[in-house]
Amino acid sequence: MIKNLSHVSLSTKNINKVINFYVKILKFKIAHKFKNKNKKIYGLFLYCGKRTFLEFFLTKNKKNKFRHVCFEVKNLIEIEKKLIRFDKKIRIRRGKTDNVLQFMTTDFEGNEIEFHQHDKKSKLRKYL
Repeated sequence: MIKNLSHVSLSTKNINKVINFYVKILKFKIAHKFKNKNKKIYGLFLYCGKRTFLEFFLTKNKKNKFRHVCFEVKNLIEIEKKLIRFDKKIRIRRGKTDNVLQFMTTDFEGNEIEFHQHDKKSKLRKYL
């Protein structure tokens, strides 16, 4: 059912500081850059090793830096069927820029949880 923890998503006020610390010092690799229509980077997906990533998105919010936790799954449809009775709004879709199959939901405390599955269209596949 669940393969492993895929990534933790965090907010940042400065993408360059993320690169300096996580890429230049800790030697994580940039697996994907999230870019808007104007080609401006608004987020990064960093490969930490062994199928694990950190995800960062620009924010102006000073309080909440945690965004969500994500689990990689073998069969996204199977997980959707188990959770749809708790959250009728679940819809499987592809990520806008990384093409990963995914859906979001919340746990009983309201924490956001993403479930995703990599297939041939995933831009992150070469890291797996």
